[in-house]
Amino acid sequence: METALLLKELRTEVTVSEKEFAKIVPFFKPLKVKKNQHLFKAGDISKYVYFINKGCLRQYYINSRAEERTVYFQMESGWCSELMSFLYEKPTKLNLQAIEDSDLLVINQKDWIYCFTHLPYLVMYFIRKQQLTNYSLKVRLGEATIETPEEKYRRFVKEEQHILKRVPLYLIATYLGMTPETLSRIRKKMAKE
Repeated sequence: METALLLKELRTEVTVSEKEFAKIVPFFKPLKVKKNQHLFKAGDISKYVYFINKGCLRQYYINSRAEERTVYFQMESGWCSELMSFLYEKPTKLNLQAIEDSDLLVINQKDWIYCFTHLPYLVMYFIRKQQLTNYSLKVRLGEATIETPEEKYRRFVKEEQHILKRVPLYLIATYLGMTPETLSRIRKKMAKE
């Protein structure tokens, strides 16, 4: 099982010795998923937290008009789950889908709780990551409420080029909260500039 990327990711926020890291490794299991495979769907209980060694996942919901709205994309070194469902064993309203064939490391709830109660570095890592995620979501939400569709796409191209290279445009449209047709018109206009 490949864990070097997991160690590297943890070390972005906390100091972790090889000895301390070795304590967490047995709790993770490898999982390969195929492109378009769902790890959970709305109505399911999220059973795992997923770390991405290779690939791309997206989390999305379906609104009252039966339109998909992508909440986020995660790629290598990213984490995915639905923690409210995972921790409280309640059905989720979200979906988690592989956008590419992906290699993941997964941890179940029992092992997750054990690690959090016995490995302080993991707690600090996730506190820091959660703070960054919360800040990013607030900024994105604030920008989304005042930006035009064209402004949203221009910001996306500037700030999230790595996603643009790997995710189909129709899914990017769901992330930006617009139709694929609107995104196509914006891209054509920008190409002429």
